[in-house]
Amino acid sequence: MLNNKQKEKLMASWGEKASSMACMAEVRVYDPLSSWECYIYSLNPEDDDEVDCIVKVSDKQPACIERWFLTNIKSLFNSHGEHVEVDKEFRPRKADELFKILNKDHYER
Repeated sequence: MLNNKQKEKLMASWGEKASSMACMAEVRVYDPLSSWECYIYSLNPEDDDEVDCIVKVSDKQPACIERWFLTNIKSLFNSHGEHVEVDKEFRPRKADELFKILNKDHYER
């Protein structure tokens, strides 16, 4: 799911940077059949399965900060039985800014 370059960047963000979201969201994982998406912004260097991410379930709910495991993300699938996908077109964005953008519409209602 993550290549070595992404892992290195995400591991460098673990800890204080991730806690303040002063890092880059490096990877977007999404379900092409729904509005569910997950932006990974840090990876635990002591357990390379554990990640911090921004999760947006739907347009009706605000994005939230979660600590998940890559194995759990890989095991997700939609109603057609298809697994979530890594967005090959996604370009890294500042995590704190992305979080605000994802929640902008929700809190302006």
